[in-house]
Amino acid sequence: MSDGRPPDTSPDLRPPEGVDRGDAATTGFPPVNPASAVLDDFLNHDHGARIALGDLVGILGDRAFGALLLILSIPNILPVPGLSTATGLPMLLIGAQIAAGRDRPWLPRRLAALTLDRDAFLRVIAKAKPHVDRLERHLRPRLPAMTAPTAERLLGVAVMILAGILALPIVFGNQPPAFAIALIALGLIEKDGAFVVAGLIAGLIAIVIVAAVLFGFGQAGMLIFHKLFS
Repeated sequence: MSDGRPPDTSPDLRPPEGVDRGDAATTGFPPVNPASAVLDDFLNHDHGARIALGDLVGILGDRAFGALLLILSIPNILPVPGLSTATGLPMLLIGAQIAAGRDRPWLPRRLAALTLDRDAFLRVIAKAKPHVDRLERHLRPRLPAMTAPTAERLLGVAVMILAGILALPIVFGNQPPAFAIALIALGLIEKDGAFVVAGLIAGLIAIVIVAAVLFGFGQAGMLIFHKLFS
């Protein structure tokens, strides 16, 4: 039975059923740059025979810092031999720029000229895509204080520390900090403060792991030294 009021013809702004991206009225569902879209666009881009780091910044520059951190961290998680230094140094610089409050990433000419093998790089990104898709089901805007501008600057410092560790030639020392950076990157891309917190916790664990590895190497070196020269 009609109550005499005109029918509601306003558009339905609710997210599709089964998709959790937070409150549509406050978050502006859907997110502008979901992590899966970042990887899809990168994989579908017309790359050259080799991918220069400068080109990578050009391709993802408008996606802000989180996208770059995610793309650069993935080869160190799976991992791809020989990419830790090539990707760790740019991430260290990107972390410094986040800490400085820059709007867009930038690389110096010599670092931008470094190139990565296209096939190997795209292959590892494609391999990581299903894992990112699964993680993305749990991503949604929350804990906004952890992705606010002031917090982002502090996150830049954390990324610098983790990227510095990642760039070191330490056996089994690349994956833990890279995983922590990837979690922070996912949190930045989709404004999920819970993932940022998880990344910081993973970062602390990574520092402990790397410190333990270095301590073990140091102890082994001292033992060998004493065996040879005692």
